[in-house]
Amino acid sequence: MFQKSLLLAFSASCFAGIFVPQAFAASDQIGLAVVIRNDVSQIEPKASKILAGDDIFRDETVQTKSESSAKFVLKDSTNLMLGPSSTLKLDRAVFSDEKSVGDIAIKLATGSFRFVTGNSAKESYAITTPIATMGVRGTTLDLRIERFQNIVVLKDGQSRVCAGGKCVELMKPGDTAVVKAYSSRVDIEMQPSSTWSFDSACAGMCGPMSFAEAQNAITTGAIGTGGAGGGGGGTAGGGGGTGLNIPSGGSNNGATSSSSGGATTGSSGSLLSPALSAASFGRVSDF
Repeated sequence: MFQKSLLLAFSASCFAGIFVPQAFAASDQIGLAVVIRNDVSQIEPKASKILAGDDIFRDETVQTKSESSAKFVLKDSTNLMLGPSSTLKLDRAVFSDEKSVGDIAIKLATGSFRFVTGNSAKESYAITTPIATMGVRGTTLDLRIERFQNIVVLKDGQSRVCAGGKCVELMKPGDTAVVKAYSSRVDIEMQPSSTWSFDSACAGMCGPMSFAEAQNAITTGAIGTGGAGGGGGGTAGGGGGTGLNIPSGGSNNGATSSSSGGATTGSSGSLLSPALSAASFGRVSDF
């Protein structure tokens, strides 16, 4: 009888070890998916659907399909909005809590985005594309990232955009940096305005939210509920005066705590080229 009980206990522990997902460290959970429209997925380090209410993890690569969009709010109240057919990697994000200085690196691969800085110090942010780097100062940016052309439009605050060894300063709302890549060089020019903006992709999701408002709006996921592990089922509450209709929570189990190390490929090719033609982060962070 004792041997049978021991065998059953051993079998149960093996089963749990194989089939029960490992709980991710709280430091890996860096934000919440507040709005998810249609088909939005984590594609690295593993493929899984993202639903509103799911936790967002460090080193996660996210992709929206056509006619899809998403809004993420990080712990420092950084807001990230993705338009249709967009891919980004949350390459690095470290927070002790919502009020501490964060360390945030975001790689934009392709698509359209709106980026709103949170409470972290300006030098904490590193935004890159395959052909450009950006530094920010209390900033809202609209970005359209294509293979051979990037458009960066300043909506609020200030930003420095660097590419091909040259930098331009975006100082007034509407200031636009246009970066073009050719076979042997990368050019950047400054324009006083742009005919493009992210506004057409907003559909009510672009109002900035604090992380506390995101927590109030979302009742699922480890961050939203104070529990452990990835996102889970449940219903979404009304939120923080944002006017958002938040769907039910989902099942994003997140990423491992270690970086994937190297270029990641999405639907449109390389996420980040091995050697950026843009200026170094040092020049950007001096802004």
